Amino acid sequence: MEAAGLLREGVRQAEVARRLGVRRQSVNEWAKKIRRGGVWALKAGRLGRPRKLHAEQLKRVEKQLRRGPQVMRRKWTVRRVGELIERECRVRYSAAGAWGVLRGMGWRWRGGGGWSQVRG
Repeated sequence: MEAAGLLREGVRQAEVARRLGVRRQSVNEWAKKIRRGGVWALKAGRLGRPRKLHAEQLKRVEKQLRRGPQVMRRKWTVRRVGELIERECRVRYSAAGAWGVLRGMGWRWRGGGGWSQVRG
């Protein structure tokens, strides 16, 4: 909200970014949201980058995860999940990104037991 106040006062976006210690591109996005929906538009929406995979792709990945890594006769690792996503969806993820996809789908690391889906 501090950014909104500074922008409203006419402070340039580059200066707002410098004062708040954020990227200029972030301030530019905030300014667009404010123009479109007012200050409250800053509170709406999700944080971070947009998802790379849509719902249908996530369903395909989920189906393969449930089948298990039979071909490899091993447990799923985040690296293998990343390879699965790339093979199924043609979208590349780092191990950290694959971890985020798994967590977002409700899968949790069970230590020696590997990944398993948490039932809600």
